[in-house]
Amino acid sequence: MYDPVGTEEKHGFDAATSDAFDMFQAILKIRMITVQVNGNEMAWVCENTFGTEPDVGTAYSIETFAWAEDGELLIKTYYPMPETVGADADPYAHLLNGDQ
Repeated sequence: MYDPVGTEEKHGFDAATSDAFDMFQAILKIRMITVQVNGNEMAWVCENTFGTEPDVGTAYSIETFAWAEDGELLIKTYYPMPETVGADADPYAHLLNGDQ
């Protein structure tokens, strides 16, 4: 049995992209390191700097995108999580300090 990875599945463009970006744009800087494209799939690796002084951290993420023939897009994002974030915890709480 495996524990879930990351956050709950999101549906719709706004929930998966705009809302998440708006929530973090004030405390996140992203530097794209590499992009690989293979047919209808794409992956990139990013260096993410997040937080506010004096608590600024850096982590790398791998994000994958797969387009279906009907235009549906599946996005998966992989990044390290603190050990204190359990399967039932909000994985963003440690970054947002409860401010949502």
